[in-house]
Amino acid sequence: MLEIVNITPEFAIGPQISPKDFAVLRRAGFMAIINVRPDSEAGTYIGSDEAYRLAHAEGFTYAHCPTENHAILEPEAINQFERALAELPKPVFAHCKSGTRAAILWALVASRHRDVKDVITALRAAGQQLDFLEDELHESAKEVRRSPFQLREDPLLGPGRTGALGKDGEGAGNE
Repeated sequence: MLEIVNITPEFAIGPQISPKDFAVLRRAGFMAIINVRPDSEAGTYIGSDEAYRLAHAEGFTYAHCPTENHAILEPEAINQFERALAELPKPVFAHCKSGTRAAILWALVASRHRDVKDVITALRAAGQQLDFLEDELHESAKEVRRSPFQLREDPLLGPGRTGALGKDGEGAGNE
């Protein structure tokens, strides 16, 4: 059974998905999938080309934002994930090997648009213990002025308008 962890009402994470999980995600109401796992990563899993085909067959919008563990704090990786969040229909399910990389990328993007304390609170409420990221989240928050997407002003993703990044001052699940 696929584990779906809701970070906000419009964004969830989970581990690597299998071909049968696309139908599960559709029944759960998701509109888009972000695959964070690079095709070159060790292990057995469906590659991005096959996942793209399966996602489209099930009616999803699909984005591949491959991010290796060692590069997760790179601005290019964060910007790529932010672009996907800005462009994809909601709600979005993001996955990697375990779901942790997807949660970290969400937190790095969210911290550009929300108070870091609120981002940590949302992660904790979702059962994600990523407090070790606090310094990196503060650094990512400084990037908002250089973010190519300026989601803070985006009516679709700005706090209080959607659940993709969560609402200012509130934890996950509150809308």
